[in-house]
Amino acid sequence: MILKNMSFIIKKGTKVTIAGRTGAGKTTLTNVLMKLYDIESGKILINQYDISKISTKCLRDNISYISQNPYIFNDTIRNNITLGNKEITDEQINQVIQEMGVEKLFNRLEKGFDTKIKLSELSYGELQIIAFIRAILHKANFYIFDEPTSNMDLQTERMIQNIIDKISEKSTVIIIAHRKSTIESSDKIIYLKDGQIDVIVNKEKYEVK
Repeated sequence: MILKNMSFIIKKGTKVTIAGRTGAGKTTLTNVLMKLYDIESGKILINQYDISKISTKCLRDNISYISQNPYIFNDTIRNNITLGNKEITDEQINQVIQEMGVEKLFNRLEKGFDTKIKLSELSYGELQIIAFIRAILHKANFYIFDEPTSNMDLQTERMIQNIIDKISEKSTVIIIAHRKSTIESSDKIIYLKDGQIDVIVNKEKYEVK
């Protein structure tokens, strides 16, 4: 999808939803933000810095991306969360688990964080929770969530929504979403159509682009 004539501002510390039908350009937009694609014209600025002049590593170190299909390694719970970062302690992991209210998932594991993940034994929602814990502990300034609650039951969806709300208290959050519950809780909704901005909806006012 080619993005055209696109211009918008995302304020620091806000939660913004990118919405639109399949093929509207949502995923392309997030790929551009992470420098997976180069843009042919225009600029993308973060704190007034042109990302074309920022190293890709530096940019991605500050962005945490969670896809709708969380990437889980054939390894232990701990290694999937820490990614080998020995500075992340079990105490820190437990603190996030308690803040998220997901103790039930981990209490049933016989070997705790040393339990090796078997994808067939965990639900989609449980795998997504592990991905969220990983993202929170590897603190980032920006979070991008690609359909974070798709294919989830209502209870798990509410849990994930609460987690996103907590993350957005300290970081800037961009969400690709279709679900009404996700869209309504955002500070701004950017609707895309055919690679262009159709409408921008702010929390307090409507602004047509």
